[in-house]
Order: sequence, then structure tokens, then C-alpha cells
Amino acid sequence: MEELKYIIEDSTIVELLGVQNFTNDESAVLELVKNSYDARAALLSLTFEETQLIIADNGIGMDTNDIKRHWMHVGKSSKKYDVVDKNNNTRILAGSKGIGRFALSRLGRNIEMFSKKAGAVGVVWRTDWNSSLLSDDESLNECGTRIIISNLREKWSKRKVENLAEFISKTYNDNLMKIEIKHPVVEKVITKYFPVPKLGKNCLSNIQLVYDSDKCVVTTKIQSDEFLDDAINYCSEVNPREYCIVTDMIDELKASKEFDLSIDALKENLKKIGDFSAEMYFNINSTSTEMEKFLYKYSSLPETIKGGIVLYRNAFSISAYEGKKDWLGLGKRSRKSPAAASHPSGAWRVRENQLAGKVEIDKKINSVLQDLSNRQGLDENIYYQLFIEIILTSLKEFERYRQSIIRQIDVKNNFEIEEKRTPVSDKVLSNPITVSQLSTQEAKQLAAEIKTYRKESNEYKREKANVEERYKYDVRILNVLATAGLKASSIAHEMRNDRNSIAENSNNIILALKEYDMWDELLSPDKIEKAYKNVPYLIKSNNEVSKKIVAFMDTMLSEVEKRQFEATWQSISYFLLKIKNIWERDYAWVTIKAQTSDDIYYLMSEDIVRVVFDNLILNSIQQNENKDHLEINIIANESNDQIHFMYIDNGKGLDKKYNSNPRRILEVHETTRNNGHGLGMWIVNNTVVMSGGEIIQINGQNGFSIEFLVGGKI
Repeated sequence: MEELKYIIEDSTIVELLGVQNFTNDESAVLELVKNSYDARAALLSLTFEETQLIIADNGIGMDTNDIKRHWMHVGKSSKKYDVVDKNNNTRILAGSKGIGRFALSRLGRNIEMFSKKAGAVGVVWRTDWNSSLLSDDESLNECGTRIIISNLREKWSKRKVENLAEFISKTYNDNLMKIEIKHPVVEKVITKYFPVPKLGKNCLSNIQLVYDSDKCVVTTKIQSDEFLDDAINYCSEVNPREYCIVTDMIDELKASKEFDLSIDALKENLKKIGDFSAEMYFNINSTSTEMEKFLYKYSSLPETIKGGIVLYRNAFSISAYEGKKDWLGLGKRSRKSPAAASHPSGAWRVRENQLAGKVEIDKKINSVLQDLSNRQGLDENIYYQLFIEIILTSLKEFERYRQSIIRQIDVKNNFEIEEKRTPVSDKVLSNPITVSQLSTQEAKQLAAEIKTYRKESNEYKREKANVEERYKYDVRILNVLATAGLKASSIAHEMRNDRNSIAENSNNIILALKEYDMWDELLSPDKIEKAYKNVPYLIKSNNEVSKKIVAFMDTMLSEVEKRQFEATWQSISYFLLKIKNIWERDYAWVTIKAQTSDDIYYLMSEDIVRVVFDNLILNSIQQNENKDHLEINIIANESNDQIHFMYIDNGKGLDKKYNSNPRRILEVHETTRNNGHGLGMWIVNNTVVMSGGEIIQINGQNGFSIEFLVGGKI
């Protein structure tokens, strides 16, 4: 048989792998910078002239054999993982695909390359992309490579060259090769884009992430200088200066709906990702009102770090991940959860313009994070998706940390200050004519008062806008739940007339079969051998389902009654007894003990207590479905014009991922159940806070317990 090989025209290769393969001119230049880095150059210069771009380095150069065997062999790379340069520094090689040289065609139509390798005669390679010529050049004395790109496809203006300098600065993450850019009106020496983080100078918080693939854990270390020293007086639960937490990614992702993986498969994939690290810098501007309200230390910083999040693989960033693209999806996250950091129950999310930094991976260690064929991005496979989740998990830890500080500080702003009007304003309001009779001192005082009222008015408008924004997300979620509830309620109303027949059908069928002398025969061994033909078993199962349907109908018809939302003097003991009876009726394996005094009466609407305890009890039941018996204790007492509750169950408690921070369960969509929505505990917290109360303590070890206060605001 004859062996055949593809024959491809040079111009076709150039068009596909060069002109069309690179998204912009800057990324094409970067490929050539990488080539010089891999050639162990200590110096690289990019010189722009009128119609030429000259790229010159002092690397190891090439000889005739290198040109023929490697340079002209498309798709083959002779590059290993690393090399040692002449200064004994190890470099991780950037190239691997064998197509980076076609970046030249993106930049110009004619190429001349002069190269000299130690111990060999210099060579010249010329091409117009239709044909290529190679010849010796004995005049070349110094090792290295010089490429002259003529007939440039684009005009390199001052602004375009400055953009290139910034692009290379952002994408080059090393100092082993000095890069110079020369232009008739611009000269630049490339330096690392991200400076050393300085709290209070160029960032408010420094977030460091280290992923250990062997243990499948991510360690997040945070240093912050965002808040005044007084903040520590309000932060009993967290240090506003520094924080460190280790997160188990298996526990974090095992209930994720996005990954259809068993725990073993999840663990295996998390291990394959390999170790990596990241450093991010947080900054946000604050108004004078916010500074006073939340004890912020700075309104703005003199040297803000910008540039988005850049993904580096060793010495260079990966194209399309150099900070312009929101590849972590921070914008989408913040739009889905727009709550302010001071929101009492919503989850604050960092915005993409508030964060800059770098994520660093390795060519070998993180080999499962693979380049696309055009090297303009990464294959978004399962490893990439898990990689993103690890980074976002670390960011969540920062978001929780910062939000917990602001929430604790915000407590001081919740005390109502009695409005005090000064005598001058009272005097003028009661008799406007007295304005002309005011003394100089009184006129100045009145002017100061007017300024104060204006300031208060503006602050009120801002606060109103903040409150409206704060509850937009809450309303969206509650609208969805309310709509689902109304649909179910409508169906329950339609089935109300069928309630009795649903409840009694099973008993009526059994009585009918007995009357027809068929029941005993249906109980014979040969008739009950197979479950799907076992009529008594099927009737019994149907009876159990019918009971649940009837219970559902009764619940839906009772819980949407208008009177539930009217505030009246209510007996807490009676409330809890009703809840106990309903749940014990529907779940025979659950026992609820309510301990409270009969003389506790409180002005509130019934829906508050029902919503809180229905969600708590449902959560306990769903978390302990495999138990034979579940015992729940509810203790209620009066406490400073509020009701103090303790809720305790003897179930399995919280998942271990909540051990370090059990209050995480209060966040929206937080769940460890595969089919869970993560709204139950968020609704509990939201209802408690809106009533004027608060969640005091949560414990998830040796069962579950939660301590909270309920007020009477709603």
C-alpha cells in the first residue's frame, strides 16, 4: 500500500495559522516574545520603524539544521518542559504547539530572519508566505535572532505601541528577560504589571489563595486595612485586620447541581487539577456618609491596582485571560446577588471592577488545564470548571468575611436617634417674619441648620436607594416562592370537593372487595408474591400517598388565609401547639416538645412564627430522612420585649463544611442536598431580621440547634 501525506499550500497555512489564528496584533507579538524567552534570551528589543518591525534577541539562535527540522516543521515542537539559561536560571518553556512562528504572518507580508547559533554559521531565512528561502550568512558573529517584518499589515501609531507595552507588561510575569520597546516617539522598558500589595496604598485587602490538590483543600488568607481601629470594638466574632480559613472542596462541591459526579469522581478530578495559587487585591471607593456609617478608613487610594484577574501559566499569561475578559464570571455573580454588604440576610458579591490580581498555574503540574489549538484560551472541560469553582470558593470566603464585619459594625446604626430641633429653626418655623430680626450669631446657626437638613435629606435619599436595592433580590426570590405557593393553593382549592373521597377511597375499595368475597383470595401467598400484583400492598401504599395529599391540601388551604397576616395579641404557647400538632400528624416518626409559659402573649402576626418553625422543622426532617425517630425541642421565653427561642433536634447536625462557620447556612442558595434549593434557612433569617430580631447562635454538632430572637415589627 502506498503511504500518502497531506500537501498544503504555504499561503493557506499562513492564512489559517497566522492571520486568522490570532485575535489581535498584540497577541501575535506576544507569541514572538515567548519564542525569545524560550531561546533563553536575556534581552529582547522590539523596534518600530516606518514600515518595519524589528524583533531582536540575544538567545541561543538557530542553525541550518534547526531551521529545516524544527522551524519549517509545522505542528512539531522540540521544546521540553524547562531549560537552564546562561545565568543558571531555570525557565519553564512557553511554547509547545509548533505554530507560534506564524504570528509573523499576522504582522507583516515579508519576513527576513537572521540567526546565529554558537559553533555554527549564521543563517538567513526569507519568506513572502508563498515561498521560503534559506541561505548562510557568515557575517553574523553574535548569537541570537533578529527578525525584520516588512510591509506591515497595520500602522503602529504611538497609542498602539503604548497599548502593546501595557499588554506585554500585563502578560509577562517574569524578570529573566529584559524587554525594550522602541518607537520614534515612544521608548518603554517592560516591568511587571502588578506591584507589591501595600494595604492602604494600592489596595484595601489582599487575598491569597493556595490550593492543595493532594488534600483537595483551598487555604484563603486575608489581610485588610479597610476599617478604622474602632471597628474592632464592634467585631466580637472576627478580626477586621486578618483572617485565614481552610475549605474542603469535596465538602463544598459534593451537593453541587452543576457537577454530575460521585464523591469519588469529584475527588479524583480535584486531585488531577494540581496545586496552584492566586493573589487578589480588593478596592472600593466610599462616600463620606458610608465612611462614617461603616467606619471605613479611606475614601479612595492614591495608587489603585487595576487590570482585572490575569491567569498566568508560568512566565506568561494565557491569551484571552489577561484581565479584559471576566473569565471568573464576577459580573454575573454580582447581578444574581445584588445585595449590599450591609444587607442583613442577602449575600454580597464582589464586583469585577473592585478586584484585580493574578492566578498562577504550571505547565506540567496543571496539565489538565489545556490550551485550545489556537492558544487563545483554555478548553473549558470539567477540570477548568472545577478550577473556576475553587477560585470562586476562596472569593466567597472573602465576601463572607467582609460582610460579617460590616454587618457587625452596622448594628450601631440601627439605634434610632431622637430628632432634636434647635431653637432657631423652631423660632423661624413658628413665625417666619422673625428671620429679619435674627442676630448675626442666630443667622449663622440657622444657615448651619439648613445645611444639616440638606445633608440629612441627601443621606435619606441615598439610604432609600440602598434599601430599595437591598430588597430587590429578596423580592425576586419571594415572588418565585409566592407564585409557586399560589399555584399549589389554586390546585388545593379545586381538589377541596374531592378531599373526602381521596381520604376514604382505600377503605371503600377494601370493603367492596370483602363484600365480593375477593379480599381473602387476594391475601393468598401466590397473589402477593410479586409487589406490582400485590393488591393489598398497592391499596395500602395508595392510602399513604392519599394521606399526604390530604395533608398537603389542608396545609395549603390553611396557610394562605388572610387572618394569618394580621397582627394581634397571640399566645406563643398556642402557636407552638398548633405547629406541633400539624407536623406530628403528617410525620409519625417526628416528636415535637414545646416548652413555654402559658401566659406569654405577644403582638405579632401568626405567619412570622409559622414561617420560621415550618422551615426549621422541614429542614430537620429533610436532613434526617434516614432516622427511625426524630425529636425536636422548642423553648420559648420573653426577653426585653422580644421572644427568645431555642430550637434543638437530635439529628445528624450540620455537614462538616459548616463547622468553622455555621452561619453560612443562612446564605441564600446554600445547601448540601443534591435536590435542595438552599432557601429554607435564608427565609428563617430574613423573617427573623425583618421582625426586628436576630439569629444569636447556631450549632451543628451533636444534633442541630439555633437560638434567636423574634420581634414584632411585622
